[in-house]
Amino acid sequence: MIQDFHFALLPELIKKEKPKAKVAIFWHIPWPNPESFGICPWQREILTGMLGADLIGFHTQYHCNHFLETVNNALESRVLWENFSVKMGGRTTFIKPFPISIAFTLKDFDIDLPKIKPSQLLAEYGLKAQFVGIGVDRIDYTKGIVEKFLSVERFLEKNPSYVGKFTFIQIGAPSRTQLKSYSDTVSAVENETNRINMRFKSKNWKAIILLKRHHSHEEIAPFYSSADFCMITSLHDGMNLVAKEFVASRNQNDGSLILSRFAGASQELQGAIIINPYDIEKSADAIKLALDMTKEEQNQRMTQMRLVIVRHNIYSWAATLLRTIAAIN
Repeated sequence: MIQDFHFALLPELIKKEKPKAKVAIFWHIPWPNPESFGICPWQREILTGMLGADLIGFHTQYHCNHFLETVNNALESRVLWENFSVKMGGRTTFIKPFPISIAFTLKDFDIDLPKIKPSQLLAEYGLKAQFVGIGVDRIDYTKGIVEKFLSVERFLEKNPSYVGKFTFIQIGAPSRTQLKSYSDTVSAVENETNRINMRFKSKNWKAIILLKRHHSHEEIAPFYSSADFCMITSLHDGMNLVAKEFVASRNQNDGSLILSRFAGASQELQGAIIINPYDIEKSADAIKLALDMTKEEQNQRMTQMRLVIVRHNIYSWAATLLRTIAAIN
């Protein structure tokens, strides 16, 4: 069992040494469309390396389809769409979706954890607000954090009654800052935070709080369980487990999830408010919808999403993947 893109060449290397070994590779990031992947100078080597596996897993069927189309364009091979497999050099590789999840079971479903009021969350920062939204991301150009902040700004423009009452808290872990594209993203996120906060400047209140460091799960838990909603604005994401962690934390089946349609989780979590993060206007409206949603609707949506995660947790993900590879002759 091989995990992720760092080991793209490994399946073929293992097969050369151990032809009878059963090999699976799970790919954690989105697979691009064939045109995008076509610019890669080593596309044939990467694809041949991966196709050394008996089974290649992606988060979604959409990414499986992109991979098969890429192979069809780039290699002398036979793509069998009826069973999502590739025949090449006397070997068959199956391409299947395995949506990854989190460790959340029925035992966890009804755990009654204490819920902190938003005012208590904000007191540590010397601020006050009646409503709180939360975002948890690596500060990465694929996460759409600037787009998220523009949505918060537009929401406050359209709904001035929430100025002084609503604060968005963004937990952002700096990532790969030695690379210019990543350090530029950190700067852009900081600049937008400062600009928006200056625009809506008020005593004892901020529109956005940016917590720019790595936080442990224990540190994030109070924000997950106490915020009125979580907002995920990924521009491109394999799954996004933050969405599932937030839903799992809502033991009172309240709150709302605003979720980018470009995150794999949007295909499973149908109770979320699904957005296109590039559409700032609609994303701002989604914030209003989340804050105005009745308790009954929150409960209905959140219960449905939590049951999805219980049924499709990390244990069922691993079991399904292992059963599939074991069944391949």
